[in-house]
Amino acid sequence: MNFFSAIRTVAVTTMLALPLSAPATSQEQPPAVLVEQASNMKPGMADVYVGRVEAVNSVDIQARVEGFLETQNFIEGGLVKKGDILFQIEQGLYQATVDQAKAGLEGATATARNAQLALARQKDLLARGDISQATYDAAEATYKSDEAAVGEAQASLETAKINLGYTTITSPINGRISKSAVDVGNLVSTTSGVLATITSIDPVYVSFFISERDLILKRQEGLIGENSSTLNVKLRLSDGASYDANGTIDYISNQVQTATDTVEMRASFANNDGLLVPGQVVTVTFEDPNANEVVVIPQTAIQLDAKGHFVFVVGTDDTVERRDVTLGNQIGRDWVVSSGLKAGDPVVIQGLQKIHEGVKVTPTETQS
Repeated sequence: MNFFSAIRTVAVTTMLALPLSAPATSQEQPPAVLVEQASNMKPGMADVYVGRVEAVNSVDIQARVEGFLETQNFIEGGLVKKGDILFQIEQGLYQATVDQAKAGLEGATATARNAQLALARQKDLLARGDISQATYDAAEATYKSDEAAVGEAQASLETAKINLGYTTITSPINGRISKSAVDVGNLVSTTSGVLATITSIDPVYVSFFISERDLILKRQEGLIGENSSTLNVKLRLSDGASYDANGTIDYISNQVQTATDTVEMRASFANNDGLLVPGQVVTVTFEDPNANEVVVIPQTAIQLDAKGHFVFVVGTDDTVERRDVTLGNQIGRDWVVSSGLKAGDPVVIQGLQKIHEGVKVTPTETQS
């Protein structure tokens, strides 16, 4: 074997000894994107007002008789119902007064009965001429006086019963009660002030002020009449969340606030879960229930290039499609789409930098 043959043999042997190349890696995974469906909604009006929640009813609980407070029968800050016992004032003295008044009524009734019988006898005697008219008149006056005493005793008994009833303080309305201003064991009376306050919680009012100009425009559009309104009132809470229930306008002030050129309005809202609390500040907007629904999409889905506004829509085969759109007004975080989309179209709202038309993606849907 010559030198060159040996070299060839070594080279072939070396190549056979080398490991084979690793197989090609699997195809790259489609990019992940977040999509949200275009949705229908009734456009709210652009007007925004600051409102404050008010209780429909608010009652200050006060003592109507004097006595030591024996019990407090509610949880401070809790719900109470009409007729629930809130406080109990000692009853002993007032029960004794009732018993005394009953005895007085019985005595007065017996006296009046006796005077009635005496008058009947005097009448017979007068008919026979055995007594003078003056004697009969005196007997009649005595009977009438005793009858009046019965009425007075009856009134005293009723007063005593009323005062006894005042020792048991009950709730006059359904609502939420405040903390107690007086501890058990203290002496209370009509001068003790407010013992607790109850505010109704369902329904509630929301009062707000609308500009004179806005009110005139809505009257001209037929949305607010003299005694009615077709507008739905909507609320947004301090955390940005929308309140589920719509309200109805039930009061419009009869005068303009000259300092601000605004008119007070009030709407009533159902508050079954007690989410709205008197004194709470909310944002008030209007919605015309007769307005046509529009298609809206999140602002984050909208892109702009030389051709104009467009969005990426994910098809049924997870392929991205470009859609040119015409935009309307902005409503909160959303934009109205006048053309180019329909409700239910899934538009990409996150991961836009990783995609282009025609690419396949792995979509994850969020709630609109």
